[in-house]
Amino acid sequence: MKKQTRFLIHLCLPLGMIFLFSGCMKDKVTKTYTISTPIYEVLSQFRESVRSQDPVAVQSIGKITVAGKYIFLSEVMKGIHVIDNSNPASPKNISFINIPGNEDMAIEGNTLYADAYGDLVSFDISDPTHVVAKNFLANVFPDHSNYFLGNMLPGAKINPDSVNVIVGWSTRDTTVDYNPNQNVFPMFGAPGCGNCAFQAAASPNSSISTVGTNGSLARFSIIGNYLYAVGTSTLSTFNISHPFAPAFSSNVTVDWHVETIYPLKDKLFVGTNNGMYMYDVTASPGNPTLISQFTHVRGCDPVIADDHYAYVTLNDSSACLGISNELQIVDIQDLNNASLVKAYPLSHPIGLSKDGNHLFVCDRQAGLIIYDASNVNNLTVIKLLNDGVFNDVVAENGLAIVVAADGLYQYDYSDLNNIHLVSKL
Repeated sequence: MKKQTRFLIHLCLPLGMIFLFSGCMKDKVTKTYTISTPIYEVLSQFRESVRSQDPVAVQSIGKITVAGKYIFLSEVMKGIHVIDNSNPASPKNISFINIPGNEDMAIEGNTLYADAYGDLVSFDISDPTHVVAKNFLANVFPDHSNYFLGNMLPGAKINPDSVNVIVGWSTRDTTVDYNPNQNVFPMFGAPGCGNCAFQAAASPNSSISTVGTNGSLARFSIIGNYLYAVGTSTLSTFNISHPFAPAFSSNVTVDWHVETIYPLKDKLFVGTNNGMYMYDVTASPGNPTLISQFTHVRGCDPVIADDHYAYVTLNDSSACLGISNELQIVDIQDLNNASLVKAYPLSHPIGLSKDGNHLFVCDRQAGLIIYDASNVNNLTVIKLLNDGVFNDVVAENGLAIVVAADGLYQYDYSDLNNIHLVSKL
């Protein structure tokens, strides 16, 4: 009996293994990928769509410019919301300027300058409810362009009827057979999409009579008759003597990973992830001259300044390969020998603003910190406002307009003993 049992075991085990592996071999292993395909539009048609429309709900907030009683609030890559802030307690969203590919803006008088992918667009905003695009200066932001081919000179004439621009992406899922033993992996997350990135890149009534105040995350700035814009590694200059017909002047190489620009009289303060660069535009406003550089540890680097000090926030964002979270105050009375005065540790500071002796710092989740900065060696906290996750702020005339992850907050600080929320949009 034992021999018979042993025989059956020896017989069944191999048969079982055969059935087991034959079953495995019959199973089909698949993987599902999402393929993104660019949606193109002829450039001339795309430019016709760059105009103001009826107001739409704010879905995501980018950068901010305040001009008179109006707030211009960008929605990254989509356009700019125009908000009538005549009554800060009840701001009104009055129009939306459709600008696909937009990230930055600056305002002087009744002219709004904004990027639309590689173009610099000039808008007439004399009637903020009916903003009109007046001019497109082509391919002046090549590191932001997604439709120009070849080494075209900035501002060169093109035929907008023969160039395609990417205005969106269509996505679809596809399921393919998958062999786990095959050492072949599709690039960019989809089969046959190894050159998708290449294809995307290579395919073709109430006037505002003031200079806009940008938030500290701005990459556009205006001094006199010149608009200054920073790209990935450059500082570009445009002559705006004729507001609706800006002319490209020059490109100056700054450093890799340029982030922000801030104007002060005839000086420009450019923030990068490893330092602050200071430029003079007195002698040649069309070709800024480097004065000096202040180096700091690697980190994201918004900068603002007054006559005596520059205020720099550093944070450890992975986008900037940062390693520090602090506010640095730099003595700039001698720009050739800028020196660190003091550093204040924070949790994750980003945007900042200053009004007189009052310094406003967005410390992300910690909130908006309002300091008494009359003594830079001993900043004292006046108020901590932690209603939201704050990114940037413009503080002037007793009103702090704060860009947050979930909306636009406004605080009245005209009475420092009664700083309070005025509205949230």
